[in-house]
Amino acid sequence: MSTLSIGDLQARFGSENVEFFAGPGQLTALRIKNDFGTVEMTLHGAHVMSYCPAGAVPVLWMSSKSMFQANEPIRGGIPVCWPWFGPDPAGKFGGHGFARVSVWSVSSVSKSPDGQNTVTLVLTEKDVDAKFDPQPFKLELSVTLGSALTVALKVYNSGTDNLAYSGALHSYFNVADSAAIQVEGLADCEYSDKVLNVESVQSGAVVIDREIDRVYRRTSGIVRVVDPVFGRVIRIAKSGSTSTVVWNPWIEKSQRMPDFGDEEYHTMVCVEAANAPGAAADDRVLSPGAMAEIRQMITLE
Repeated sequence: MSTLSIGDLQARFGSENVEFFAGPGQLTALRIKNDFGTVEMTLHGAHVMSYCPAGAVPVLWMSSKSMFQANEPIRGGIPVCWPWFGPDPAGKFGGHGFARVSVWSVSSVSKSPDGQNTVTLVLTEKDVDAKFDPQPFKLELSVTLGSALTVALKVYNSGTDNLAYSGALHSYFNVADSAAIQVEGLADCEYSDKVLNVESVQSGAVVIDREIDRVYRRTSGIVRVVDPVFGRVIRIAKSGSTSTVVWNPWIEKSQRMPDFGDEEYHTMVCVEAANAPGAAADDRVLSPGAMAEIRQMITLE
């Protein structure tokens, strides 16, 4: 867990492009700003809160009702779901794991010759609440702001037993009107519909006209969120991920979630690079000393 003050972090890691500050709820946050745009994230959860390419409308969405509190997840941006995606397999804790509610430490800050900036945060079992009783591990989340926003999560098994896990980069995208968008790139893919509890195959583009919660299996290609109102396309490429999740809570579920505004489903869609339970489980078992990476690259077309 990071114990450095904001002043200490700025002195050690700050630069003309990287600034540390007190974010929402007084959570320690950092801002990357360069010619390509701006990114803001918190050490709480290694959570990317915002991404604004230079001169563009924000690409990521954040709920106005999000709880910026210790031990609570942040609603919006890019939560890191790990070491489980969805319900806790042991049935002891809440959904999506402990990485998103733990405080990470800054590992490094760098700048490439072409002007890209990268910040890397790290989390180990020593930084996690003891109630989770985690196996030995190390996570590294690297965020690079260049012509694309690249978010890469590396998982290391630092123990002596196999490490089984699932997870996701649970990205929330900002759209003008969710009912007007199309999500392309998943046609003919098999998916599990978590709302209707059925298996199906995608026909054409995904449209948002009701609650959507789908896990698309064996997906590795580029997904495009076509937004005719904003007049733009969000291009989402990935690697190290065997499934893609598309989610919008629509009306009733929005009203049931305390950290989600009743009408906010109109302005968001989640397209997540995931390794979901039940999809290529062998890819999510790390032997001692092994490493795996899941990576998402977000650009505007």
